[in-house]
Amino acid sequence: MQNTLYQNQQYTLKGVEDQINILTGILDQRQWKLRFPAALEKSYLDLRNRRFLEIERNILIAGLLFYLAFSWPDFYLGGEQGLLIFILRLLITAGGLLAIAWVPKSAFYDYMVILAAVGVFVAGLSVLVFIALIPDELKYAYHLGLIPIQVFIMVALRLSYRSVLSVSLALFLLYLLAHPLMTHEVNDPSLSRLIDIFIPLFTLFWFLMILMGGYIAFMTETAARNDFLKNKLLALEAQRLQFLTDRLHHMSTTDGLTGIANRRCFERQLDTEWRRCLRNKMPLALVMIDIDRFKDFNDHYGHLSGDDCLIRLAQLMASFCKRPGDLCARYGGEEFVILLAETDENDAVTLLEQIRNSVAELNIPHEKSPYGRVTISAGIAASVPDDGRTAESLLGDADRRLYRAKAAGRNQICCV
Repeated sequence: MQNTLYQNQQYTLKGVEDQINILTGILDQRQWKLRFPAALEKSYLDLRNRRFLEIERNILIAGLLFYLAFSWPDFYLGGEQGLLIFILRLLITAGGLLAIAWVPKSAFYDYMVILAAVGVFVAGLSVLVFIALIPDELKYAYHLGLIPIQVFIMVALRLSYRSVLSVSLALFLLYLLAHPLMTHEVNDPSLSRLIDIFIPLFTLFWFLMILMGGYIAFMTETAARNDFLKNKLLALEAQRLQFLTDRLHHMSTTDGLTGIANRRCFERQLDTEWRRCLRNKMPLALVMIDIDRFKDFNDHYGHLSGDDCLIRLAQLMASFCKRPGDLCARYGGEEFVILLAETDENDAVTLLEQIRNSVAELNIPHEKSPYGRVTISAGIAASVPDDGRTAESLLGDADRRLYRAKAAGRNQICCV
C-alpha cells in the first residue's frame, strides 16, 4: 500500500503532504528493518550505486593495488609455487580493474555492489588457495593475509551489511572446511606448540572481526538509509513550503470569486508597466468597466446568480488579455479594470468593442435592464507616460470616462 501511494503521488500539495506522512511513518516504524517499499528501495539503491561509483570504486582500486603489492613475498615464501601465486594475483588484479572500469557502463550497473562483493570474495578465496599451495610451514605466514582481506571487506562493502556478512562467513566457512589444507605438520616441538596456539586464536580473532564488521556494516547501512529518508523528507518539506508560498502569493494576487487578478495585483502591475512604458516612450491604456445595473440584477436573481454572472464576465474579459503586459483585474464589486501595455486609444477602443459585443453574445438575461440582458459600460484612458503625470491620474481619467458612459445611457464606451 505504501509503495503504491509513494509511486503514484502527483505533484500537488496534498500529494506532497501524503508522501511526507508515508516517509515519516516508515522512519518511525523501521527499527531493525532495513528494506523500504519497492519504489523507495529502488530510489535508495540508485543513490547507493552513485555513491559507490564516486567513493567505493576508488577504495576497490586501492585495495586491488594493495593486494598486488603483496606479491613480492610470493617468490620468497611460495617456493616452487611462487610464480604461480604471482600470476594468480596478477590475473585477479587485472580482472578486477577491468571489471571496475566496465561494470558502471554496462547493463550490470544496478548489480554493482553485488559484483564488488563477488570480486572481494574471489580475492579472499585466492588467499586460501595460496595457503593450500604452499607445501611447508611457511603457509602459516599467509594466514595473516586473511586479516587485510577481512578489513577490506568491512571497508569496501560497508554500505551493505548483507554483502559484508555473506562474503566474510563464506570465506570463514571455506577456511574451516579446508582446514587440513590450511595446516602443515611441523617437526620442531616449540614451533608446533606455537602453531597449536596460533591457529585457534587466529580463528577466534577472525570470527570476532566478522561479527564486529557485520555490526558496523549494519549500523552504517541503517544510518545511510535513515539519512536517505531524512533528505527525502527535507526535499519534500521544501517542496511543500514552495507550494504554500505559491498558494499564498496566488491568494494575495487573485480575486477569490472570479479567479482573475485582484486590485492589489493590478496596482503592482500598473506601476511596473507605467515605469516600463515611461522608459521606452510607449503608450499605455487603462479601461474601467462596470456591469450595468448589477445591483438590480442581484436583487432580482439572487446573489448566486450574481456571482455566476461576475465569474462568466470576468473570464470572458480576461480571455482578451493575451500579451505578457496585459492584465484584467476585478477592481471591486462589479467593477473591472483592464491594463493594456503598449496600446494606444484606438486599439483599446477596438478591443473594448470586441469585449462589449462578446458580452452581448453571452445573452445573460437581465429583466431590470432596458436591453433585457446584461451589458457593460467602459471608460478608456490612454497616453504615453511622462514625468509630468502619474499612473493614478491615468486611472482617474478612465474612471471619469466610465461614469460619463453610464450617464449617457450605459452599454457604451467613452474615451473622451
